[in-house]
Amino acid sequence: MKKYILVGLILSLPAHAEKNTEPVIFHQNNPTTVQGIRYFEDGPRYGVYISTNNCSFEVLINDIPVIKHIDISGSGLAGSYFPLNEWITKKGNQKITIKMTPGFNQDKNVLNTELSPNSEIQVKIVKSLKNKTGNPEEDEVRKYSTSKKKRVNNNTFEDAFTFFADIPYHIETLENAEVLLTDDKDKLQALEQEVAAKYNKIRDIYMTGSWSTLATIYYNREKRVAKQLYLLPNEIKDRWNEYVFRTNTDITFFDLKPIEDYKMTFYAEGKIVCLQKINNEKSTLWGGFKRKGKDNITTTYITLYLYRPKGTKDLEVF
Repeated sequence: MKKYILVGLILSLPAHAEKNTEPVIFHQNNPTTVQGIRYFEDGPRYGVYISTNNCSFEVLINDIPVIKHIDISGSGLAGSYFPLNEWITKKGNQKITIKMTPGFNQDKNVLNTELSPNSEIQVKIVKSLKNKTGNPEEDEVRKYSTSKKKRVNNNTFEDAFTFFADIPYHIETLENAEVLLTDDKDKLQALEQEVAAKYNKIRDIYMTGSWSTLATIYYNREKRVAKQLYLLPNEIKDRWNEYVFRTNTDITFFDLKPIEDYKMTFYAEGKIVCLQKINNEKSTLWGGFKRKGKDNITTTYITLYLYRPKGTKDLEVF
């Protein structure tokens, strides 16, 4: 892995809250500067605490899935925390969609086929900022509960609400993206072939390509996330190191399954497309790896969302 020295975005730390910086990505030992990054020191971080009873659920922000929990024990969540900044693109109201599905039947050891009368989700949106002493302070932004909501049917429940996010950055990626969803069956078929080809290309990079080629594919996404999470240089480097890649000396086994048995799914009002396995709706870019000194193979699903910038022909990774 170190052969390609992929550091990501090396940001100069600002003396003030906002500063234009010139980050550097080392691509095959050749530094290439990337202009126009703004780094915001100690920006607000949004997150959500979720408690559940007898249900599975999915949470979307602005029509992008960010949290999916399948109840496999019947125990539920008790205020589990999930960060949200990576899916907030600009200041303003953020739409949260809650999809609740049946929970786990402990007696039969299977998922229930229907929601139970006591199936429930409680949500608390919070905002965290550092105070004058440098310690984070958390304020409640919004509360939501499904407990008193009327259900249309017993198989699933869906509802939405908004909260206001006061963040200093503005990510324009999807604002400048084409709407891919269409009613034209021929165009959809052509798009599916294009999406599958992109998935296969990225799979091939994981299987036989170089780490630097992988970096090129994911660079714009990591650049975006660095803004949204206010990442420091060491944190950016750590994110790159988290990419499971066969050249990692800590990996003794790595394999990705063929791209097959999938369905094409759209998000972000039709601007994002992905391929999901039919049997579990997880990414069809999946496989397993084994770390040095470990006996078991770890299953991994690599989330891959694609979009097309306006005025271009190629799909890119979001």
